[in-house]
Amino acid sequence: MRSLRARLIVALSLLAIIPIGVGMIFLTGRIESMVRTEANERLETALETMQTQVAEDGRGVVGKLEFLGRDAQLKRLFLLSPLGGRDLSEFLAERQILLGLDFLSVTDSSGGVIASGPGPIAGPGRTALPWNVPSIGGAPGGQGLALIARSPIRYQGQAVGAIQGGLQLDAALLGRLGKAAGVGLILRDGAGRIAASTLPDSSAGENTPAPAAASGHANLTRTVSLDVGATITGVVSTQAADRTIASMQLAALLLGLLGLAIAIPLAILWSSQISRPVERLAAFSDRLASGNWQEPLTLESVGELQTLVLALDRMRRDLQTYRAKLVTSERQAAWSQMALKVAHEVKNPLTPIAISIADLKRSYEQKRPDFPVILDQAVRTIGEEVETLRRLLQEFSEFGRIPAPVLAPCRLPDLLGDLEALYQGDISAGRLVMTKPPEDITFLADSGQIRQSLINLIKNGLEAVNGTGRVTVSARAEGDVVEIAVADTGPGLTEEQRANLFVPGFTTKSHGSGLGLTIVQRIVSDHQGTIAVDAGRSGGTTFRLRLPLRRSAT
Repeated sequence: MRSLRARLIVALSLLAIIPIGVGMIFLTGRIESMVRTEANERLETALETMQTQVAEDGRGVVGKLEFLGRDAQLKRLFLLSPLGGRDLSEFLAERQILLGLDFLSVTDSSGGVIASGPGPIAGPGRTALPWNVPSIGGAPGGQGLALIARSPIRYQGQAVGAIQGGLQLDAALLGRLGKAAGVGLILRDGAGRIAASTLPDSSAGENTPAPAAASGHANLTRTVSLDVGATITGVVSTQAADRTIASMQLAALLLGLLGLAIAIPLAILWSSQISRPVERLAAFSDRLASGNWQEPLTLESVGELQTLVLALDRMRRDLQTYRAKLVTSERQAAWSQMALKVAHEVKNPLTPIAISIADLKRSYEQKRPDFPVILDQAVRTIGEEVETLRRLLQEFSEFGRIPAPVLAPCRLPDLLGDLEALYQGDISAGRLVMTKPPEDITFLADSGQIRQSLINLIKNGLEAVNGTGRVTVSARAEGDVVEIAVADTGPGLTEEQRANLFVPGFTTKSHGSGLGLTIVQRIVSDHQGTIAVDAGRSGGTTFRLRLPLRRSAT
């Protein structure tokens, strides 16, 4: 991720999907919370209504049975037919329908059923029911649970029998109660067995807790106790909310993918508009660093980068101006130094010439007998100084007109062979050692100029050892360059001498123009090579010429 383009693409992609993700998480959370809160409220209301309804139904059954127990016709039929009869059964059937009861029966004082209305007949064992208090019990006929009440039939102040009836608590009743609130209901007896349920996957008689899910969907459940000794569990399905949330999550995923599909191409486009100008600016800076200041920078980009473009191009123009001024200044300084050097070097031979001429004139005027000898000495002195002037002017002339190198394949063994032939005497005397490389090395160069450079270095080395040391010439190929080293065992160089070694006119010798090493450096530079010096005060100096094996394009 060190690439600016990659970072911009990732950043824009995240900007596209993070808001959608965060917004969808917040929205689905709020919707889920609202749905569950509403479902809980609806469930609580439905169960409270169920509790109230069962309590009211229980009180209604008690009231109805108390009213029926005081009915004179019931007493007459019961007393006239203590063992039951058609008239009593018809009376109970009529009253069961009128009072809206699911079952109704008359029992004697021992609890035996004398007559009953249509539907299941309450069996024995109902005597345990308290008077005028409704309770949950097994429905007559074993059909789940029922809300049962019992009221005495009195005659002359004594209970001679009882009227017993109630409402059956079945799935139909639970369905009617829970339909309005949209709540599923499960009725359990005191032992926790399911007696009735409106849920399709619940079966009566199972001694299991209320299901946490129905029909494969999450549900909210709550259980409350009824006053008659049973419990009822309400179940609200969150299927619709789950589907809505799942649909929203799917929509968020599709929106995220759509955002990525839009963001990534835009990010690539925008990052290219930023990164490509930056890359071009970096390449332009490299060209400036390498000294290529001619080509202007033309680039259209965003405002901030355009400001940088203008600043870099202005710097390029300033560098061109400074370089022109520097070149002019250096040229003037070089010519000034050269003029001083020429004047100094010319003045030295002129002094003995002038002295010789003055001495010659004085001897002639004095008519000295040794005038021929003096004339011969003066001629010899003037000739030597004139030769010195000639050599000096030739060196300056060569320095000023070094031609561009004519490149051609140059075999290193042939080059070293030419030097061996030229310095055969020094090699025989042991003052010069030529070490040829084992391989045949060929490189592009102007062999004449390279040979002249090596001659200057060997000449300087032989003068430095002054016949008491040794000069060694060696060569080797290293990577894509060839290195030629000229080492001597002379006195070495000081720090000041090393610093001014290639300055025109600087020399450590009592004679010479100081242009030899300057010429060598220029030739090596024209060949796109380098020259380095290893030298110490303790002795020994090594010049290393490193030339490219293959000439690079300029």
